[in-house]
Amino acid sequence: MEGSETMNDVNVEQLDSMNAIEHFRKNYLDDLFEAQELFLELQIHKANIFLITLGSTPIGYFLVDKASTLLEYYVIHTYIDQVDRIFEEIIHAFSIKKALCKSFDHTFLSCCVGVQKQTKAIGILCREYEEQPLPHPTRDIVIRFAAQEDEQHIAAINEEIFDHEDEIREVIKKHNMFIFEHGSNIIGFGIFQQVIPGRPDYDIGMLVDRSYRRQGYGAYIIRYLVDYCKRHNYRPICGCAIENEASRRCLERVGYIARYRLLECTFT
Repeated sequence: MEGSETMNDVNVEQLDSMNAIEHFRKNYLDDLFEAQELFLELQIHKANIFLITLGSTPIGYFLVDKASTLLEYYVIHTYIDQVDRIFEEIIHAFSIKKALCKSFDHTFLSCCVGVQKQTKAIGILCREYEEQPLPHPTRDIVIRFAAQEDEQHIAAINEEIFDHEDEIREVIKKHNMFIFEHGSNIIGFGIFQQVIPGRPDYDIGMLVDRSYRRQGYGAYIIRYLVDYCKRHNYRPICGCAIENEASRRCLERVGYIARYRLLECTFT
């Protein structure tokens, strides 16, 4: 997926950096009905970047990962009447297999629906929050920032939160992780990560050690992260895999509303 491609009067050029589409992407993010999803943002950092031009005029961009999955698609409002045609040409010219689309990304979703063979929800995206009353845990809990010496313990209880130990190291270094402990035992941890620099949205998440589950600690950790973010003028957002019913119940118990979905649209 290199070089450029000409499709009728549309030209697509692969770029080496996001700098050339920075203004387009700012407009895309501003136009979204809700905040960007961290799961996608982390993939976008490694994606192939393509600039769309009509004649000699740059009009938008799209981002594709190494597995030919479309992650973002944007065309400026002036050419919105061309958005479906350009989308279909891109799908065919670049052999795009599928797209990952947020249900609140209306233009992208509309284009996907027009050519998809199958669409399924793979994630729950929570953006709205209405605080709910929660009982306080019966045990005394000490809350502190994670330190370097916690790394191995976090890695030992980690379940699909971190892909590599260097990710744990980075979160600890940035002071984006809290440890929740009772006595000398770690109950679990909570993380908060800024989705995009310069924007107020912080993705929050948690993990509770197996021996402390089903005792209300997950909800307690999420509530603490929500309150911490609000005190610092951050906007706490979150989500989980569609099959993770336990996480969804925890988020809803705290007060999050699971209104949106991450959709996988297949084109082949």
